[in-house]
Amino acid sequence: MTAPSGDAADQVGRAAATARPRLLEPWFVPFALVNGSAVGLVPILLPLVAISYGIGHVGVVMGAFSLGAFAAPLTGSLADRYHAYRMLAAACAALSAASLWLFPLAGPGPQLLLALLNGAGFAGAVTVANLLIVERRPRSEWNQRLSWLETALSVGQGAALVLAAWLSGLHVDTALLAAAVVPAAAVPLAFVLIPRMRPGEAPGRAGSAEIARQPDRANHRLASAGQVGEWGPSSPSRAHHLHQRRRPFAGASALLGGGFGWMLAAWIPAYGGSAIVFALYPVLLRAAFGVPAHTSALAFAAIVFASLPLFIVAGRVSQRRGPAAAMGGALAARVILLTALAVLAAAGHVSAALPLIAFAGIMFAWSFLSVASPGLTGQLAPNNEGDAQGLLNACSGLAGLAGAVVGGLAADHWGYPAALGIGAGAVALGLCIFAATILRRTGKPDPA
Repeated sequence: MTAPSGDAADQVGRAAATARPRLLEPWFVPFALVNGSAVGLVPILLPLVAISYGIGHVGVVMGAFSLGAFAAPLTGSLADRYHAYRMLAAACAALSAASLWLFPLAGPGPQLLLALLNGAGFAGAVTVANLLIVERRPRSEWNQRLSWLETALSVGQGAALVLAAWLSGLHVDTALLAAAVVPAAAVPLAFVLIPRMRPGEAPGRAGSAEIARQPDRANHRLASAGQVGEWGPSSPSRAHHLHQRRRPFAGASALLGGGFGWMLAAWIPAYGGSAIVFALYPVLLRAAFGVPAHTSALAFAAIVFASLPLFIVAGRVSQRRGPAAAMGGALAARVILLTALAVLAAAGHVSAALPLIAFAGIMFAWSFLSVASPGLTGQLAPNNEGDAQGLLNACSGLAGLAGAVVGGLAADHWGYPAALGIGAGAVALGLCIFAATILRRTGKPDPA
């Protein structure tokens, strides 16, 4: 038996490469830079600048940043209509860079607008990243590719938090000017690395086949709600559904009348209560526990990397115990840890390790909430998953806004222990609603 010729071996190699598609793609880089800026640099540096106008202003600024998530449907619609993915990604990166650079130069009112624009740039960018997968790749690859994309975004977030630790020691003007370089670098990279797409190029985008794929894109249930966490107004997974429908909330009234309505009633206060600690994170740890900003940034970077394997664990727990049980356990953990933070803040003069450990637990709970929420949504709204997930994402954005604003104002008037206590109480309210309604109806493991 003769060995294959050189040409034949090359063909075999190319066929094997085709059979094993590359999941980690070069175009992830510009989106990782924008993501790192938004959920690594912004949550550390913007509060340190905004605190000059009071802690209440910090909450409003971070709330405006969260509100930027509502740019996702508009960006998705523009991308669907014009297929200008490179241009849109570059524009979102430029918007993020410009808003960072101008933020320390602006007064309190313009700072709110700049924070909103920064959140909008981020939400738009991750929407484009999502579309570059769901529009170009077969449905069977979506979850796996989105998981790799979110892992790349998490790496960008961790690296940006390390950078934020160094920048936090500089003058605010210099720090944010240097921070603006990160999303600015994504502008040329977007043009170079993002694949060009024209109508008809994506698999199955021609004629009736494209029409047939529309329900798949709108209703597909993703494996998690996003690994980038609650500081980001959206992620590729969480921004997936809203722009796929011309009337994304047309069936909202029907959804609210069933079990999913109770899930929303629990999710909103729980999400808003947790948003308090995320919005105030660096100034809270510095003022209440004496933890300098560079230490809190480095600690959060370590937490981000440590949390990545937990998404696998959370998936197994959700599969074995059911998504309702996984979500209930995560909410209960957050109630305990937020209460512990409030007690520690009231006591004062505690080891810096204690609040950081509590915050790590709060972040780790997101892994379970992120994985369980889409699964539970699918159970409670089996025929309207796209509408239900879109409504859940919109409510998350509004709850994050409310939590950030209320937390900032409470800290300003009554102190950080009171703000943390309000957060713990809000999550406890959500847990009580969840236990009295959803846990009584569901909680059985998904069928294998």
